[in-house]
Amino acid sequence: MAAEAREAQDMGGSAQGHEIGPVRPAQECWDPSSNKLSSDFVDGDWKTFYDFLPDTPEPFLHSTDGRKPLSFKDLKGFIADPQNDIAGLGREDRLCTALPNGPESAVSYLVFAIRCTVAPLNLLMKVEEFDFEFEDLPAKGLVVQKQETLGDTDKEATVVAVTAARKRKIQIIQHIIPSTEVAGLFKMEKHPAGRPLKGEVVKALETVSRDHVCLVLHTSGTTRKPKIVPITHESMAIGGKCHAACNLLGSDDVFINTMPMFHIAGLMENLLMAAFSGAKFVALPGTYQPHVFYKHMMSAPQPTCYSAVPAHHMTLMGFAKEMEKAEKTPHENKLKLIRNDSAALLPSLAEQMEECLQCVVMPAYSMTEANPLCSNPRYGTRKLKSVGPTVGPELAIMTAHPEAKRLGPGEEGEVCVKGATVMKGYEMRPHMDHNPNLETFADGFMRSGDKGWVDEDGYLYLIGRFKELINRAGEKVSPFEVEDAIRKHEAVKDVLCFSCPHQTLGEAVGVVVVLNEGKAVKLFDLRQWLMSSKVLQDKWCPEVLFIMPELPKGPTGKPSRINLAKRLEMEALDGTLVEKQHPGL
Repeated sequence: MAAEAREAQDMGGSAQGHEIGPVRPAQECWDPSSNKLSSDFVDGDWKTFYDFLPDTPEPFLHSTDGRKPLSFKDLKGFIADPQNDIAGLGREDRLCTALPNGPESAVSYLVFAIRCTVAPLNLLMKVEEFDFEFEDLPAKGLVVQKQETLGDTDKEATVVAVTAARKRKIQIIQHIIPSTEVAGLFKMEKHPAGRPLKGEVVKALETVSRDHVCLVLHTSGTTRKPKIVPITHESMAIGGKCHAACNLLGSDDVFINTMPMFHIAGLMENLLMAAFSGAKFVALPGTYQPHVFYKHMMSAPQPTCYSAVPAHHMTLMGFAKEMEKAEKTPHENKLKLIRNDSAALLPSLAEQMEECLQCVVMPAYSMTEANPLCSNPRYGTRKLKSVGPTVGPELAIMTAHPEAKRLGPGEEGEVCVKGATVMKGYEMRPHMDHNPNLETFADGFMRSGDKGWVDEDGYLYLIGRFKELINRAGEKVSPFEVEDAIRKHEAVKDVLCFSCPHQTLGEAVGVVVVLNEGKAVKLFDLRQWLMSSKVLQDKWCPEVLFIMPELPKGPTGKPSRINLAKRLEMEALDGTLVEKQHPGL
């Protein structure tokens, strides 16, 4: 983004004022000294995540198909096993994995990350998406799961991945065969489309170092092609330690995972966090489905913790209420902690979760480029409208690029961070028309692209991403504020706010609403309710209303608001309110 454009976005400010929102007091057991930052883990004689894994016979990785759980000790042995070496694959080569979510995708990352740079991909991508990944990374090899061990959907997807790899003439194509006895373990063979392996073998644990890049992920590009984020072993391991220090799980805890293993949330925030904590880890297969999640939330080993996006929380609560009606008994579970992940959690939804699921809800904040950033403390004061204080890097609120002036409590600006868990910079590629690192870094700080402010206690409040803020005739409207207000309406089950083009104002507020069963709402009535209850000013109220069966989402379940007006083929507004029923995207 040009400096002038970013500076213009920093001008103005919210007329809504700064509200602290719901606050939960600290528990008596809270020990402030338990809060750790990334600087607390830098020292020590260690090189990778491997050095922080427990070396005990206790069960760690659980499947849902009846196989034996994989112990910490056996996991470490399998990671180091020479049978998992790949001849001809160098330390800095990029190895793509395209595997179904589950125990094997979790273990495969840990196995390959100490040997090369892993690029985990979404198995359900289209052929042109695989082609872009293979070219842009660039990929030296691909690992898939053997066809005979897959369901129909995953078989078809695997064929797409291998076809794209052959088109790119990728020489190393391997497939894994999951163990029928122990969760996560596998044998590896040459795929029929691959060439015989030739070349040297990397001495995995002997030659690896902290500064080696162990993971590369593409950002979810919106206006330009996605950028590559390189993540080192140091950043990955310290990030996992910071998450563990924040979540405070123990050996008696059971973490249930539904986040994808091609996402930083699944790999670091969930998998490494649980492992470093000595907790059990239930790896759900496939994509999130509320009935599957609920079934295993109520099955042994019964989970005490999970982390997910708001859409997953919503559907889980809905399914739990359906089960209450069917079984005619109040819902009960063993959950102690829920961490919100990857998308903003509205405080109204956090309160519903606490009431329905009867556990601590922990709003937090992370991104691929810097993970973790902030989190409310599990036992300390929790401010549900805030994402909490920093739990990793040094954090500052700064003015627009290139000035980069530090701001004080209550002042709005860009969230900026630096430290061991922050990437060193995006990788450059020929298709880039400019160097994104020039505007991303200033005085050692990485600019997050998020607008926010901190209170006197250091708790961060996010207003929204600069590119998501709605610029209505110079007034910057926060989608989060609009969503939180509308969710309080009795007819609204869920809501997504987005920017709509306007002939005279530039942009206006639009919303997609999912209704509660048997309820209805008209745009005029919704606007009147918002203004009469003094929840929102007139200029913050939506001028466009789409009723859909579910919100538009990306592959990780995160609501998808960027370019939504374009996807809905909207014409520029002329001042007339627009209200439509839509089958969904």
